[in-house]
Amino acid sequence: MSLAERLPPSILGGDPFNHFRFLYRKEFWWRLHDEEYCLSVMRAAYEAGGNAFDLSFEVNARLFARLAAETGDALVGFGNPTWEQGVMLNGRFLRYSQDRILRTLVERLWPRSIASLVQERLCREDVLVFGFDGEAAPLTDEEIESIALDEEAFRRRLSIFRHCHYVCFGGSDADWLISLGRMDILAKMATVVRELAFTPILLCQYATLVVPQAEASALDVEGYAVPLNKAWSWFNRNECVRMVRSLEKPVIAFMPLASGRLLGDVRGALDWLYAEVGVESILFGTATAEHARETTRLAREARDAADISARSPARRSYALD
Repeated sequence: MSLAERLPPSILGGDPFNHFRFLYRKEFWWRLHDEEYCLSVMRAAYEAGGNAFDLSFEVNARLFARLAAETGDALVGFGNPTWEQGVMLNGRFLRYSQDRILRTLVERLWPRSIASLVQERLCREDVLVFGFDGEAAPLTDEEIESIALDEEAFRRRLSIFRHCHYVCFGGSDADWLISLGRMDILAKMATVVRELAFTPILLCQYATLVVPQAEASALDVEGYAVPLNKAWSWFNRNECVRMVRSLEKPVIAFMPLASGRLLGDVRGALDWLYAEVGVESILFGTATAEHARETTRLAREARDAADISARSPARRSYALD
């Protein structure tokens, strides 16, 4: 499947409703175990005009199916298999070697500026993405060469997304594979996604490192999902903005409001992403129906306004601050 239609302006993230719910508001943690409550959050986004949902696990697929049956509408699913998706090292999913991989990248493979940033700051401030044990043994060249895709496991992981249009594959595995020089595995994954009639989108955390290399290698994807908002991106916000502006493929910005100060002006943060940067869609997570409803509405209005501005001959060119 190719990208025949425009991506929706917003996608409601599924992480608040699965085992990543601990990342969201603590006072709602118990409610986020209640599928009826989770469905009410999804329903709020739908009632505000949102029809796109990010699905990572069976619980997300189940909620998506319930909402589709309830509304009778053709909802748009974005399958997100990036947790345990079949990339293997030493008989285990690649992600369980994060300590060893990150030490290898920091000490041997990353540009010194990025390695220093991760080692001195990000490994403590953003533990889920960059945390590692400095005493872990680096990977050997033989181990890097042995990394492989268990295609059967990948197909099994994708099977829960049978009602989805798109598959956002990669995640941290993509960041690590490209940094380790194993683009070939991502190419195999893109082929499998195509064979199963999904539209492939590469999701990554290290956007400014990963996306240019994916483009240079002509990786067979229809777009990218990257972390970006008005306040920050890894590893450098302005570099990420320049990269997004240079692409011909659509970009989904995830974590679009992941900074406390952005919540004081959500519309301004979204205007910046759509009009100034040129992203096509946002992927956001929330623990409340009110936030789901309001962010969905504001995203649609902000992208519509950006579309009108783009058609105006008086459209101004934005500088990076």
